[in-house]
Amino acid sequence: MRDVLAKYWVIVHVALLAGFLAWVHGGTRVDHLGAVPWLSLAVLEMTLLLPAVRRDEPLDLARRRVWRAMLRDPLLYLGIALNGYLLFQFLNGGQKLMFDASGNTWSFAPAPIGWGPCCIDPAEARQMLYWFLPAFAAVLGIRHGTNRRGKLYLLRALVANGALLSLFGVLQYASGTTNLFGLTPMTERFFASFGYANHAGSFFTLLFAVSIGLLAQALLVPAERRHAIWLGPALVLNLAGALLSLSRLAILLSLALFLLGGLYVIRHAWKQISNSLRFQVLVAFLLAAAFGAAFLFFAAPNNPVRQEIRGEALGKFVEEVSGVRWQQTMAACNIWRDHPWFGVGGWGFRHYVCLDLDESRRALLQSGGANVHNDAAQFLAEHGLIGFGLILGAVGALMVPLFRRLRQTHMSHADGWTGERWLLFRISPITVLILAGTTFTCLESFVDLPFRSPAILVTWSVALACASAFLPAAMPAAFSWMPGSSPKPAPESSNP
Repeated sequence: MRDVLAKYWVIVHVALLAGFLAWVHGGTRVDHLGAVPWLSLAVLEMTLLLPAVRRDEPLDLARRRVWRAMLRDPLLYLGIALNGYLLFQFLNGGQKLMFDASGNTWSFAPAPIGWGPCCIDPAEARQMLYWFLPAFAAVLGIRHGTNRRGKLYLLRALVANGALLSLFGVLQYASGTTNLFGLTPMTERFFASFGYANHAGSFFTLLFAVSIGLLAQALLVPAERRHAIWLGPALVLNLAGALLSLSRLAILLSLALFLLGGLYVIRHAWKQISNSLRFQVLVAFLLAAAFGAAFLFFAAPNNPVRQEIRGEALGKFVEEVSGVRWQQTMAACNIWRDHPWFGVGGWGFRHYVCLDLDESRRALLQSGGANVHNDAAQFLAEHGLIGFGLILGAVGALMVPLFRRLRQTHMSHADGWTGERWLLFRISPITVLILAGTTFTCLESFVDLPFRSPAILVTWSVALACASAFLPAAMPAAFSWMPGSSPKPAPESSNP
C-alpha cells in the first residue's frame, strides 16, 4: 500500500486540494481557505520531489525529467505572471469613494501606484489568489507528476467525492433545514456545501459528464469492469446533485447529457458488443429514460425539479437573462472601456457598477448585483486586457496537448487506419464526455458565474488536464485509449 501511495502522491494531493475546495462552501468563503496556499504548494512539492516514475526509471532521473519539462512548459510562466499580476492588484489597493461637488459625480481615489493594476478593497481582491493558484498548481502537477493510470485514478476520485457531496446534499435537502451544514442560516436557496445553488448545479453537471465517460470506459474494458459496480451509483448521485440543486440551466444541461451521452456511449460500443447485448443495452437505456421522465412529469407532477423547468419558470429565466443580466453585462463592458488594460481589480465590479448605471436601472441590480453573471465580461472588467489575456493564454496552453493528440488521431486515420469513420467514435469516451462537460460549463458562464467558484474552476481545469491522456499517442487500436487495456498504448511523455 505504501508503494502504491508513493507512486501516486501527486494524485493524492491534487484530490485533497479539489476535495477541500468542494466541501468548504465551494471555495467561496475566503475566511475558511487558509489551507489552500499550503495545499497548492504541497502539490508542486510532490510534483518535483515524488513524481510518478516510468518503468525501470530511478527516482532521481524522474525528478530531473520533471524539472526540465516543467521549465519548458509555458503554463508555468503564465501561472507565475497571472498570480504575480493578481498579487500586484491586491497590494496596490485601498481606493476610497469620493464626491466631486463641482461635477456632481462620484469617483474612486487614485491607487497608490497609479500606473499599475489596482483594486478597491484589498481584502476582496485577495480572494483571486485563492482561485487561480490552486488551479495552476493542480494542472502543473497533473501534466508533469502523473502518468496515464494516475489521471484515471484522479478522475475517479473527483467523481467519488462529488457523489459523497451530493449524497450529503440530498440528505440535507430531505431534512428541510435552512442552515448550511446545519450551522449557517441561509436566506437563499443552497445545496450540499454550496451557498449559491447555481454553483452546485454547475459542479454536479460537470462531474455527471465525467461520470458517464468513466462508467462507459469501465463497461467497455473487461479488466476495468469491476469499477462499474460503484461508478453506476456515483453517476446517479452526481445526476441527483445537478437536479436537486434546482438550477434551471443545470437541470436542462444534465438531462441533455443523459440523453446525448447515453446515445453516444451506445453508439461507441455498438461494434464491440454482440447483437443480443446491443438489444439489451438499448432497451435498458430507453427504459431508464422512460421511467425517469415518468417520475419527473407524471408520478410526482409537483416535484421541485419539474417546477423549475415548467414553461413559466423558463420564461422567467429568459426574461432575467435578457433583462437584469444583460444590463450587468453592458455595465461590465462600460467599466472595461474606462479601464481597458488593468481593469478595476478583483471584485471591483460590485463597487463600480452603480456609478455606471442611472437611477432607473440600479433597481435591476438589487439581487445578485455583485456579479455580472457573465464570467468573461466580469474577468475583463476586473482584470483588464492584460489579466484576461493571461487567463485565456493559460486555457490555450491547457488545450494544446489535447489538440495535438486529436490531430495525431485524425492523421493516423488519414494515413490508412480503417476502423471507425468518425473521429468522435475513435477516441476515448472519457475524453469526449470531459469535453462535453467542460463545454457546458463554458456555456453556463455566459449567463451565470460558474468560474467564480474555485471548486468548479479547479475541477474544470483538472478534468481538461486529464483529457488528453486517454487519446492514443500513436496509431489507434482497439481500446488503446485505456490504461491497462490491450494493446498497450505508446509511452506517454512527461508533458502530454
